[in-house]
Amino acid sequence: MYIRKNNSLSPIEKVIIDILSNDPRPIPVNILVKKVNNKNTRNVFSALNYLIDIGLVEKLANGKVVLGYTNGKILESQKFKGTITLNSKGDGFFKKENQKISSIYINKKNLNSALDNDVVEVCLMDKNPTYDDLEGDGIVTNIIERNRAYFTGTYYCSADENGDLINSIIPDDKKINLKIYIDDAFDLVNGNKVLLRINRISNDAIYCSLSKILGHIDDVGNDIISIVYDNEIDPEFSDAVEEETKAIDFNFTEAEDKKRKDLSDIDFVTIDPLGSKDMDDAICVVKNNENTFKLYVAIADVSYYVRLNSQLWNAALERGTSIYLVNQVIPMLPHKLSNNICSLNPFEKRYAQICEMDIDHNGNFVNIQVYPGIIKSKFKFTYDEVNEYFLNKTTSEKVKNNIYQMLDTSLQLYHILDKKRRKQGYIEFEIPEPKIILDEFEKIKDIVLRKSGTAQKMIENFMVAANEAVTLNFQKKFPNLNFVYRVHDKPDEHKIEAFKIEAKKLGFIFDSSLKSWKPNTISNWLKKNLDNPNINLINIILLRTMAKATYETKNIGHFGLSIKNYTHFTSPIRRLADVIVHYLNRIFIFEPENYNDSQKQYILDNLDYFCTIATKTEIKAVETEREVNAMKFAEYMSEHIGYEFNGFVSYITSFGLFVQLENTIEGLVKPINIKDDRYFFDEQCLTYVGKNYNKVISLGQKVRIKVIGADKNTRKIDFEIIKYLA
Repeated sequence: MYIRKNNSLSPIEKVIIDILSNDPRPIPVNILVKKVNNKNTRNVFSALNYLIDIGLVEKLANGKVVLGYTNGKILESQKFKGTITLNSKGDGFFKKENQKISSIYINKKNLNSALDNDVVEVCLMDKNPTYDDLEGDGIVTNIIERNRAYFTGTYYCSADENGDLINSIIPDDKKINLKIYIDDAFDLVNGNKVLLRINRISNDAIYCSLSKILGHIDDVGNDIISIVYDNEIDPEFSDAVEEETKAIDFNFTEAEDKKRKDLSDIDFVTIDPLGSKDMDDAICVVKNNENTFKLYVAIADVSYYVRLNSQLWNAALERGTSIYLVNQVIPMLPHKLSNNICSLNPFEKRYAQICEMDIDHNGNFVNIQVYPGIIKSKFKFTYDEVNEYFLNKTTSEKVKNNIYQMLDTSLQLYHILDKKRRKQGYIEFEIPEPKIILDEFEKIKDIVLRKSGTAQKMIENFMVAANEAVTLNFQKKFPNLNFVYRVHDKPDEHKIEAFKIEAKKLGFIFDSSLKSWKPNTISNWLKKNLDNPNINLINIILLRTMAKATYETKNIGHFGLSIKNYTHFTSPIRRLADVIVHYLNRIFIFEPENYNDSQKQYILDNLDYFCTIATKTEIKAVETEREVNAMKFAEYMSEHIGYEFNGFVSYITSFGLFVQLENTIEGLVKPINIKDDRYFFDEQCLTYVGKNYNKVISLGQKVRIKVIGADKNTRKIDFEIIKYLA
């Protein structure tokens, strides 16, 4: 048995330190043990574990060990500002300003109380880099801007050996590794979920006060709402917003009606997912003649009700977007507006902004008009109902024949627009999307794949057409004014080359190089690979390769849609960017006489700011939705420990490989949980290789796994590979 007699290093420990000091590069544990040259390997492992525990030796994510992190000399000339992100172990990775990837490693001992996504100042250190692919190691020298003011956690109270009560908080965010002190815990009981306000951070401790009791850890739905608050999203509106909302009515007036084109006799319909209550858009298509169609897209006129600098305006600026979670919607605007006054509900008069497009048989715009209107939707369809009609001509007695005739005309135009988009080279990602079904206790009952039929694609095409048309209309009328563009840059060439390397391993066929790059290059690649059995994985890898779409005032076009001029106009109930575009229409096109120069200048001067808010809140919403899904996935799999599923290897890292199941859930397979051999990570080939039988596991490998672990608190799922599939 390995026994330590005092606090000084043992002979074995000294040998380990000497070996690591002479070669600062990370070394595999088994090689280190051999170099120690001690017959009792159990003692060597025990000594190594002790050195790791006290921080003199560090075990890296790839399983190798390195001499414990020590403060090297700070290089004052190598000082940078940027954002730091933390991993689950508490170590940081620093991304310089205007850089897309992290370049400096920060050991947790040198974070100086920095939290995840803080804006910090970092100095490089004069020492050998811990990671070969990074610029070097650094230390946080200054906190410039805190990323968060609040966090959530679970409160526990226990007594120490003297009978004194000890208050403790376990944070929901596992990247918070600092001590937590709370000012006032008198009203709390064990298991309370709480929202805490950060008062100050110093000496590696967070000093905070109670902001809100969210409920108890066992309360139904508390798991989801805790994630919402932890992302600093308030699901409730302020009293000022609620008071202002109470006073708002439909405000239909004769004077306002006269400003608008009355389209209440036109056969508008809404087509949305089952259960939708916030209906932004309604459509109608008529045939002008043999060569042209007229597409009406009516969009809820949110800007008529949400006035500049009102409480609702400020709420929209703060929230930026609605967030759609598995059990609820956190709206950008109160339900009175989003589900009623603004929503294009059937058989009710509504104010709308209209984009009227004449489109020829090639899908080109012949004429575009954008104006304020009045509509009255003739029916509220679900996607399933329209898909059923398109497939089987199934009709309802509640729907008049002329409405179905309009849907037939809409289908004709959809095929024309779809053909044009495909010819232009828009990229269509066919990636399965999960739908989580909860029971009455809000526990996950099942996961099914969302179906996307003709109706969904038709509405998507019509909305894309309207967004492009509104952009072209504004540019034509005001070529010298800034505008809000939805832009999507082409992917980085290095990322595309990396994609090509991985995709070729999966049998993907390329017919051109980047030297002959055109807008339809990627879409043509996908067309030639429709029969590839790994096409789902290829789409996932390609999506990771793509740049992220953002909102900007500088127009660089939308690469993914292959459109040069594009905006977001069609969802103002749930997106800030669309509200701003509506305001640009209102102020400069519809009624410029009703706005003074300072109001016009306010909008123009703040367009970049509005774009930044819209982009940041969209990212936060997506991250929140993903976190909720990941938590629910782990909850679901915790009820399936020991169950077996089929899947494929979707991602490979130094600490293991991820397997995606048919229901889209992903779990980690650690090397130790690949039982047929001892596997080692081949970083260059991005594979795992068996030591004894040379079995190679690469992306796309189909496997059968067993669920061996799942934790909804950490949102992690562990698998074991039990069989390789053809």
